[in-house]
Amino acid sequence: MAITTRQTEGFTMPELEYMAQHESITIVPLHRMDRIELVRGTVGPFRPPQKTTVPLWLAIMLKRTNRCRIVAPKWLSYEHLRDLCKREEQPDAMFTRLPTHYLEIAHMLLTYAEDDFVDTQAVRRLLQDLREVRQSKTHEGLRMLNSLQLQMDNLSAAEINEIRPLFRHSFDMLRQLDGLAEATEESQQQSQFADQSFAEMDDAFGSKYVH
Repeated sequence: MAITTRQTEGFTMPELEYMAQHESITIVPLHRMDRIELVRGTVGPFRPPQKTTVPLWLAIMLKRTNRCRIVAPKWLSYEHLRDLCKREEQPDAMFTRLPTHYLEIAHMLLTYAEDDFVDTQAVRRLLQDLREVRQSKTHEGLRMLNSLQLQMDNLSAAEINEIRPLFRHSFDMLRQLDGLAEATEESQQQSQFADQSFAEMDDAFGSKYVH
């Protein structure tokens, strides 16, 4: 599959949120509803107060029409985010594994289902702290960029999207510089080989050639 210019230059936040809307989320329905047939399968039936899992876009739609309560994901709780921040701040700590679209999911849930969270302002602050810590580690990783690879596991879609343009241009430049270095080294080796060949000929024929 061909890579488009948009994929190499990055996506907008609305585009990333659109991709995140298919992630699963748990809800508690507030009304009885029959099964709903979706393109990707069937969800329901909905029987309060039993929890059920639906795509994020459907959870938001039901929430906005007062038909459900959204269950905050464990990773989006104050306690879990606090522990994540502490873990990420440890020297030489690896990136913690989070949902691929954790930033987009958090933004949408805190926008449309704020009343389903406990202490939303503290959660927002911790999310910002977590983002800044991971962003700092990402920039540090870019400083160690080489022309072969960039090893930074567990980055989210938004974090990859943020560094993709810089990474692509830097990677291309490094490859060009490596190419120049290889060409220079090859030229030097050829020159050394020529000098050695002339020296061997001088020894063989007992004469000095003018180089």
